[in-house]
Amino acid sequence: MLKKTSLFGLILLVSTSIYAQDKVSYGASLMYNFPLNTIGVGLRSQIPITNRLILTPDIKYAPKFNQIHELYAGLNVQFLLITSTKNISYKKSRVEPQKPNLYITAGAEYNHWFNYINSINSKANKQNVLPKVGFGTSYGSHITRFFAEIKYNILWDEAYTEVGLLVYPGYIKLKKKNRCPVIH
Repeated sequence: MLKKTSLFGLILLVSTSIYAQDKVSYGASLMYNFPLNTIGVGLRSQIPITNRLILTPDIKYAPKFNQIHELYAGLNVQFLLITSTKNISYKKSRVEPQKPNLYITAGAEYNHWFNYINSINSKANKQNVLPKVGFGTSYGSHITRFFAEIKYNILWDEAYTEVGLLVYPGYIKLKKKNRCPVIH
């Protein structure tokens, strides 16, 4: 049953991403949690579904040297409020990443708190599912774009920020020549 559901989800994702004008991206980020003064690193992908809707799976890690040693893995949905696309023709547009995008984001993340101890926050456990909301911006070129986000953890009343770089491999053009075989 799980395989059928996963296959259906993949088909749905691929079929809906046809309507998006942008490409899939992969990136890395630095994270800072304001109330805890915790720093971490992250990896993410951005999968455009439509011209305004993007799925963002990500994973973040706050190393041992922080007061809180934890791992996050989640899925966010970004809705572009201000997007930089240029209409080319009927039902066709082109992304213009050199103009900033502004978006709102919402999602949930699984959190594993490695060095868990009882704290003032009675809602915190060793393993948690955390709802998050926020907003962000991105800008750059077709191949690389910088992004910055601020998110709020509704359950724990914490805010954190992320800054990073996204790479869009679909825009990289390889210089290949089509050469016909030489027959001697």
